[in-house]
Parts: sequence; structure tokens; C-alpha cells
Amino acid sequence: MPLALSQLMCAPCLNCLPSGIGLALCKRLLTVDDGLHLCLACRNMGKAKAARAALLASHSGAQVTMVQVDVGDLQSVFRAADELKQRFQRLDYVYLNAGIMPNPQLNVRALFSGLFSRKVIHMFSTAEGLLTQGDRLTADGLQEVFETNIFGHFILNTWV
Repeated sequence: MPLALSQLMCAPCLNCLPSGIGLALCKRLLTVDDGLHLCLACRNMGKAKAARAALLASHSGAQVTMVQVDVGDLQSVFRAADELKQRFQRLDYVYLNAGIMPNPQLNVRALFSGLFSRKVIHMFSTAEGLLTQGDRLTADGLQEVFETNIFGHFILNTWV
């Protein structure tokens, strides 16, 4: 006998909607229990509205609400947590999948200096020194990747 899911699910998603693993999970959950209440917590409300429409199109009996949150901004996380506490008495499940990855860039100077050195084979086999990526500080003073991928989720989960 399949396990019946409870009444409420909150699925924070940063950029995954209207596609990606967050939407796939929501569709799967609604396939198992179409009476489920999903709350999509997303940074981009336009994408959240599109995802909500897609979910309701395939599962008309579902209840899908939205809340705006950017897990890379602590003020936004606290606002969303307060809003979730006001809206809902409890959250049965929280799925946290928002994340970012900075794009690495080719260090052209390292490439040309490495071509004419004894470390050329090592350089090409490991890409050591060839690829660089920056991690900016957020307004909160934290590294952007850390705040978005880890700390924002931690605060949202503990604050709710």
C-alpha cells in the first residue's frame, strides 16, 4: 500500500522552475497524491507562475501556492519564512534544491605561459591554473555560492 502524503509540501526552487528537478518532483508528488498542497518558494515569480499553471493543468484538484524567496539574500529568506509561518500551521516536507555555480573562465595568460613550460602535460591533464572562477560577496557579507547553496537553506529550514 503506497504511503499517503500529508497535507502540505513546501518546495523552494531558485531557478529550476518551470523546468528541472523541482518541477519534476512536484509532478511526481501530485501523481501520488493529487490532494496535496504544494507551496512553490521561488526567486523568479514569473517562472513560478508558469510552473503553477503547468501543475494545475495536469492536476486540477491540486492546491498550488507560491511565495517569493531568494536564498542568496537573507532578508528575503527571513521574509519568506515569516510569510510561510503566517500562511501555514505546519510544513510536512521541505525540499530545498536551489543552487548556483559560478562559471569558470579560461586564464589565457596561464595557457600561453604553460604551453612553453615543462608543466604543459600536467596543465592539460589537470587544468590546474587554466580555469578560474570568482565568488562574489553578497550584501550580507557572505560568499555568494555559500549563502545561496547552503546558508540560505539552513536559515529557511531553521526559521520555519
